[in-house]
Amino acid sequence: MASKIVVITGSRGRIGRIVARALLDSGYTIRSVVRSREAALGLPAGTVPYIGSLSDSKMLANAFDGADAVLHLAAIVSEYKYTTEQILDTNVVGTRSVVEACNSGGVSQLIFSSSIDVYGRQRKGVLTEESELRPSDKYGYSKMLAEQVIREEAGRLRYTIFRLATAYGPGFESSFFKVLGLIKEGKAYLMGKGDNSLAIIHVSDVAQAVALALGKGRESANKIYNLSDGLNQTQKELFALAAAALHVPKPERQINRIIMNIMVKSKNIDSDELRFLTSDRVIDISRARRELGFSPKVDSRKGIEEVARMFAERAVHVSATVAGR
Repeated sequence: MASKIVVITGSRGRIGRIVARALLDSGYTIRSVVRSREAALGLPAGTVPYIGSLSDSKMLANAFDGADAVLHLAAIVSEYKYTTEQILDTNVVGTRSVVEACNSGGVSQLIFSSSIDVYGRQRKGVLTEESELRPSDKYGYSKMLAEQVIREEAGRLRYTIFRLATAYGPGFESSFFKVLGLIKEGKAYLMGKGDNSLAIIHVSDVAQAVALALGKGRESANKIYNLSDGLNQTQKELFALAAAALHVPKPERQINRIIMNIMVKSKNIDSDELRFLTSDRVIDISRARRELGFSPKVDSRKGIEEVARMFAERAVHVSATVAGR
C-alpha cells in the first residue's frame, strides 16, 4: 500500500522540523513548502521540497496535487521583528491561500497550528475550546482571523485546528537558554509573585498530536483542540524545576511590572519572551485526551531537565572552544 502523502508548510521551522522527521519515520511521504532553495537544503532527508511563497498559487497546486493531507504550520510568531501587515499577510492571507489550494486540489484533510494566544495572554478560570476568544496581541489576533478563514471557507475540506501552548524542546534553545543563564548566574527574578500559570508543550508532543489527527481524520474533522502538557504549572514552579536541574538555588526575588519592563532590556529578554513569562492561562486539554487519545509524553520536569542538559552541554562546548584557541 502506498504511504499517505502529507504536505507541510513551515517545515523548516522549529516545530516543522521535528514533526516532519517524526512523520517520515512513521512511513508518511512528506512534501515541504519552503521559500528558497537554500531553505530546502535544511530539510530532513527524504523530504520532497516545493519552493515558493504561500502566495504562489501554481506552486501550491503542484505541491498539493495528489496529497492526502496538509499540515499548515507556516506563520510569523514574533511581534518585535515584524510589522502588523507582515503578520496578517502571512498568518491570515497565507492561510486563505492554503485553504483555497486544498479545495482546488482535492485534499481531504487540513491540520492547522493555531495558538492559545487567541484567548489572550492573561485570563481567569479554566480555558476550554468553547471559551471566548479575546486576543491581546497581534499574533493572537492573526491566529483568530486565520481560524475564522478556515471555518468559513473550508467547504468539504475536513479540518483540525490545534491551539498550541508555548512549545519548547530541541530547536527552541535561544529563548529558554536566556532564562536558564539568568537562573544559573543567580540573576533571575520572579515577575510579579510568580503565581501565573505558564502553559507549555514539548515539541515532540506536538508531533504526537499531529500523528493522532492524521490517523483519525474523520473523528477529528472540523474540531478544535487545545494542546499543552496539561500541568499548567506556575512561573515559580517552572523556575524551581530549572534551578533544580542546574543544581543552583531557585529564584526567590520578585519585581513588579514597572521595574520589570525596565530591567528586561538589560537581561536581553525581548518583548515576545516577556509576554510569555507574564502570561497567565490555565488550559484544559481534556477534549484532545478524550477524542484523539492525546497523552503528553514529556512532562515539564523531564522537559526542563532536557533543556537544562542541552544548556550545560552548550556551555561545555563554548568553554572547550575558547580554551582551544
